[in-house]
Amino acid sequence: MKDKKLRMIEQSESGLNMRFINTETNRTISREQAISQIEKGNPSYSDYHVVRNPKGLDFIRSNPDGKTKNNLE
Repeated sequence: MKDKKLRMIEQSESGLNMRFINTETNRTISREQAISQIEKGNPSYSDYHVVRNPKGLDFIRSNPDGKTKNNLE
């Protein structure tokens, strides 16, 4: 599996991922910035997608890699 480009570096008290570091550039970005870049189709973040929960809050998720061994159950 190739290395992921985003690594979470800050969470809210509720566990929401708030800040990330781009592991290629060492640039720190907010959740909002990451979501914006993913939704714009930035090729640097093509391994991710955004999901919205029923309350309207957006989350960043890694794209599935087709391996059942590392899936959450």
